[in-house]
Amino acid sequence: MEAEEILTQARGSGELPQGWLAYPLLRHKVILAILGWAFGILMGLGLLIAIGSVVIPDNYERGLASTIFTTILLGILLFIGLGSAYLLFMDVLRLKNVDKHVIVITPENFVKQEGSKIIFVPLTHVRHVTTRGVPPPDRTPPQESESGVRNLPGVGENAASFFVGRALLPSGSRWRRKRMRTPTSLAFIDSRTDQEVTVVTDTAHGDPFEIAAHLKRHVASLHEIKL
Repeated sequence: MEAEEILTQARGSGELPQGWLAYPLLRHKVILAILGWAFGILMGLGLLIAIGSVVIPDNYERGLASTIFTTILLGILLFIGLGSAYLLFMDVLRLKNVDKHVIVITPENFVKQEGSKIIFVPLTHVRHVTTRGVPPPDRTPPQESESGVRNLPGVGENAASFFVGRALLPSGSRWRRKRMRTPTSLAFIDSRTDQEVTVVTDTAHGDPFEIAAHLKRHVASLHEIKL
């Protein structure tokens, strides 16, 4: 089955064939992203104008160190403002052509349409499905050690945290690593070309970890059938 035929069937009003999964673009997710980019524009360019009016030209007359620091600071704010404007524009285009953005996983193929671009990869060539970012919260209760005591900070660590702060202690370090966010994305390798195929770079099609789980299951099932 060709990519266009799969997309046409997935966009139809009828029920999907058994084993098919479709992930259309979620309007509310894109709208929230647009609001976030609008805030980024206001913050970046607003602070650029406000700070620039104060530090220019005085900071550029105080020596090389002041000039470098001021230029870097203003450059960061300009990058935030213009970067947010570009991403807002791209999301507006996605929202305008929402029917041309969909991910379809069938028992045999992976298809993604992103505007006029269509990616078609047979599942037999999907390798190394990888998700990046922070997965949904783990609701599993804390594990107990061999002595039957849960993994909670000890009395000594609690006392030390009073003086140096929780962040500098082992438990605080573990918590900080857990909270560190990286961009949420999902990709795999197309074994035909050894090139990485990006499935999603945000949550506009749904939870990337859920999509990855379904994709891995379909790939594993297909390999079992082949065997």
